[in-house]
Amino acid sequence: MKKIFLAVLFLAAPLRAAELQLVESVPDETVYGSSLTVRPQAVWLEMIKAAAKTLDIEEFYIADQAGEVLEPVIEAVKAAARRGVKVRLLVDSVMMKETGKSLPPLREAGVAARVLDFKKHGAGGIQHSKYFVVDGREAYIGSQNFDWRSLKHIHELGLRLKSQRAAADLGRVFEADWALADGKSAKKILAKKNKNAVTAETPETALLNGSTVTYSLAFSPAGFVPNGFDTEIDAMKRLIKAAKISLRGQVMTYALAEHGSARWAELDEALRIAAARGVKVELVFADWSMGGKADRDIKALSKTDNIAIKISSLPQHSSGFIPFSRVEHLKYLVADGETGFVTTSNWGPGYFLTTRGAAVVLNGAAGAGILEDIFDRAWNGPYVQPVDPLKDYQPVKKG
Repeated sequence: MKKIFLAVLFLAAPLRAAELQLVESVPDETVYGSSLTVRPQAVWLEMIKAAAKTLDIEEFYIADQAGEVLEPVIEAVKAAARRGVKVRLLVDSVMMKETGKSLPPLREAGVAARVLDFKKHGAGGIQHSKYFVVDGREAYIGSQNFDWRSLKHIHELGLRLKSQRAAADLGRVFEADWALADGKSAKKILAKKNKNAVTAETPETALLNGSTVTYSLAFSPAGFVPNGFDTEIDAMKRLIKAAKISLRGQVMTYALAEHGSARWAELDEALRIAAARGVKVELVFADWSMGGKADRDIKALSKTDNIAIKISSLPQHSSGFIPFSRVEHLKYLVADGETGFVTTSNWGPGYFLTTRGAAVVLNGAAGAGILEDIFDRAWNGPYVQPVDPLKDYQPVKKG
């Protein structure tokens, strides 16, 4: 009788509502930082330290530095493995010169690590997504790499997803890519249907800063997307097509062709069509997009009626030049103050067509309003200037 009572009680108990948090990396010594967002190091440490059974981490690369802000995160990952948590780490092969410095001590602590050559085993691009899943109950996804600079010197944006459904979906992508890294096929894993998936057709309701929103997930590239999910570019185009008043967004790079690839205009055309029907389009691109042939597509887009573009140049840190930092690396778009799109992908053909990426589509003013706040601080801030179509921009020193 006691067992029956407990079973009935369990079945009757309501499932815990999903919760979302928008997580913003704020470059040190800048005026950035929305009061509506939280900071990544504290969020990552809380999630990793709470892991009891499993921790799956998929990153583009790892770049740690002694005494810097990522070090406690790396130590927390090691500690999780030492206390018996099954920790798996997946990184892309293209950045092994950097990542290789961090892998040996992680493996010594008990972390199972694999290196994925997504160019060879995937769709020809790279594994560029950045996410991790804890105990199958929550996940993190965002533009932040596992790089100390991403936490301290780069403007980034991501989401904490306290949701078993989202954790299961990202877990399936991880399993697929984990298999790819072992030279196996991921088709069966990705083809498996999940009735409880957080797709555009079956979004999940969640609380965000005390208000109700809905959200869904999308992935790149086509052919490596779980059954039932949108590709990132399709989700993004749907958002743009539905916009009636405004489109506002930030991204590091924007291009219609990359590294000699064929010209790809899906996103560019969608933005131009929206502008032609009266939607006010405002975009902020990083100065890393400018210089040489890299900026021609941005200059061309800026000449379109109803499209305004600004270029952001973050100031160098007082400690001196820091390679591959001080840049807008976040990637999001918000429509009509009602719908948002937060992704791990820059806006170019390679990212959407051949590269592993992941995104969250946010529906509701509570979420979109936070993105608007982040955008306003950039658009009206001290680091941007309107793009000049006639200016001969010089490439920014990165490394």
